[in-house]
Amino acid sequence: MYPKTTLGAFALMTVVATGATAQASGADASSTMSELAAAQSAAGTDGSASSGQALLGSGNSHFNGNPVTIQTMQSGSQYSLNDPTRPGLNCGRHGGPIFTKTTDTWGDGTGASLETACVDVMFAAQKHWDMLRNWLGRNGVDGAGRSYPASVGLNTINAYWDGTRTVFGHNSARTNQLTSLDVVGFQYGLAVHAKSGTDDGNGAEAQALERSAADIFGTLTEHYADHPVALDEPDYLIGEEVNVDGRGPLIHMYKPSLTGHENCYSVSPTGTADSGPQDHWFYLLAEGTDPPGEPASPVCAGPSTLAGIGIQKAARIFYLGLQRKSIGWSYRRARVATVQAARSFYGCAEMNATKAAWTAISVPAQPGEPTCPTPTPTPTSTSGPSLSGITVDPPSARVRPGESTTVQIKPTPDTVQQVALSTGPLPAGMTVSIIRDDQSTTATIGVSANSPQGTYPITFTATSGAATKTTHFTLTVAEGDD
Repeated sequence: MYPKTTLGAFALMTVVATGATAQASGADASSTMSELAAAQSAAGTDGSASSGQALLGSGNSHFNGNPVTIQTMQSGSQYSLNDPTRPGLNCGRHGGPIFTKTTDTWGDGTGASLETACVDVMFAAQKHWDMLRNWLGRNGVDGAGRSYPASVGLNTINAYWDGTRTVFGHNSARTNQLTSLDVVGFQYGLAVHAKSGTDDGNGAEAQALERSAADIFGTLTEHYADHPVALDEPDYLIGEEVNVDGRGPLIHMYKPSLTGHENCYSVSPTGTADSGPQDHWFYLLAEGTDPPGEPASPVCAGPSTLAGIGIQKAARIFYLGLQRKSIGWSYRRARVATVQAARSFYGCAEMNATKAAWTAISVPAQPGEPTCPTPTPTPTSTSGPSLSGITVDPPSARVRPGESTTVQIKPTPDTVQQVALSTGPLPAGMTVSIIRDDQSTTATIGVSANSPQGTYPITFTATSGAATKTTHFTLTVAEGDD
């Protein structure tokens, strides 16, 4: 079960898994269906999944503009807030059936309307699904092509995921339902977290990372929808539109301490039970310390300035790290998992940025982290005689089209070491391959079969330290031996 727990006076109520074994991404479909059946049984016809025709309905939302297009279903003369293209996703009144009517236009745009709240839920959940597919490569919320039902109208200041469905109540002022993009993405993000990796245990850090993962998925939903500023625009605030308790955002990911959370990971033996540090890590990875058009973000350790890699790359690294989730999940393990993901999926630059962001929130380097080889620097000076010249032996040659010739390249004096060799622009159809060993340096010049006959100069350049010398080789392309 997923008992409802409160995240604190300044945070949205959610559901935290305790003692449950979460299925890995790609969970068996039959077990997913049994969970959906349990949800439907618990809520009467709330989880109805009757067959019908998929349609694009028109919705009047409260948070996402008017009108919005949402996926709906028609069965006979009835339309319903049921999405057959995202199996399992539907929305209705809490404790009652999903919404149905004889027209495919939904909601009135007001904050008190539960039908409008379901428009916002369907819109956000569909965007969340699309983000998972298009940005992260995930097949559905459960990783096996399915989503979960939602209900609105819970008569309390709460929203939660209980392992089988998402449920949404109202804010303290009763001016709107808790169904903004980021809050819906938060709750469905808890479902993604539960269905990623394996059971993460009941430790305080595991629960903190779960709440932070939901923050990140809510933020990704906002950024994927990409609304203008007048609506629920993409940012790194959680719950600012719903204004849960009249005090604005529940968390500022760029500086969690603004709402009573921790910016930095505690390196004490007990670690931290706060979600703020991972939120902060994600912002630094995606945006950096002082991004254009975004709030500046402090660091707790390491370099004072970080450059972001972009939200989509950061999202992929976070998500791939999450697939490694296992029992005893912790900040330190999350660091290793995301660093491994960055190295294998992207490369050294992204891996180093991932490390730097973790260090910036005081999660130190861990055993088992991958590294990148340190490149050997190109010498800027050499010992011994300096380069005074370069020769090619022989200085000219004749080849037929389709054949090749090999010449020897000699720096002067021949005691010069670490000489870089190159050629200038080559005629069409010609290639030069330079081979060096302990005894000599040779260049094999190849001529394609369709190269035109004629005489061509080829420039060879030798560089050693600050010295650069050139010489010219003449190649004649002709049929026959004359």
